[in-house]
Amino acid sequence: MGQFRLEDWADLSEEDDWPVLLAGNGASRAVSNAFAYDSLLAAANLDPDDVDLFDHLGTSNFEEVLRSLDFAKIVHEQLGGAPDDVHDRREVVRHALVETVNDHHVDWLDVDGPRLTTIKQALRDHHSVFTTSYDLLFYWAMNHNGAQGFADFFWHMPDNYFDADDSPLIPNRTHVYWLHGGLHLYRTADDGTAKRVHLVGAALLDQFAAGGLLPLYVAEGAPEQKRRSIRRSDYLTFCLERFEDDDRPLVVFGQALGPSDQHLVDAIKQDPDRDVAYAIYPTTQLGVNGVRADIEELLDRDDIAFFDSTTHPLGDPALHVP
Repeated sequence: MGQFRLEDWADLSEEDDWPVLLAGNGASRAVSNAFAYDSLLAAANLDPDDVDLFDHLGTSNFEEVLRSLDFAKIVHEQLGGAPDDVHDRREVVRHALVETVNDHHVDWLDVDGPRLTTIKQALRDHHSVFTTSYDLLFYWAMNHNGAQGFADFFWHMPDNYFDADDSPLIPNRTHVYWLHGGLHLYRTADDGTAKRVHLVGAALLDQFAAGGLLPLYVAEGAPEQKRRSIRRSDYLTFCLERFEDDDRPLVVFGQALGPSDQHLVDAIKQDPDRDVAYAIYPTTQLGVNGVRADIEELLDRDDIAFFDSTTHPLGDPALHVP
């Protein structure tokens, strides 16, 4: 037993197999404080009128607002309005998204090398990895020195698109699911999903919104907003269904399971006998006790294995970018 009466990950992983990992923004924040934001909207530099637009549409998701502006442009022109009126508004919002991602994403050169190797091996220790983070850290790590050993279901050519009817599990691979999308994914013209392939991480970050193709991601927001965004995507629906169907022992790392992630809580609670290990960042005994109590109440069980996140490879203090 380690500090604040938390288990060490080495002890837990030695005693049992943990085939499934659910990782959240906490795993990204272990690498860089640049990811310490509640949502892209909160971090964006937008005028009050543009923020009001998000409020009126009832969402914090840039993709939904930009999609609404696309429809508004069509209607505006049909009614005889000037094409640039809505187009200019859309460009302001789009540029805010691009600037925010680049301002709040750690540089590839800062994490390349030993850090990516550590993250990659940590992912390979699991059979299935589900992540709610839409940054590029896991994707960079998977492709570091080659992507052998991973499967992400984007193997259909010519544009690496996803096909739910051809997504089998592959033996001896770690299967990765971006539950809330990712900056390397985008929605195709027919509402499918495809993946950008730039093995050089810096190029991928620079071009994530190139060609007017915005990333597929689900922003932080109210539960009903998140579920609505997931249902609109064949890929995101597939990922959530795979998570709901998986009842193997689960490690939760860097995922607070807050109100907006009730869909994940519901999935975990489907099997009350499932082994669950939950990572807590050690602060104070009072703080640790509070997190333990919250998670036990949320999942309605008192047999969760709580462990010190800094003892897990994904929480190794050596990963942090100064």
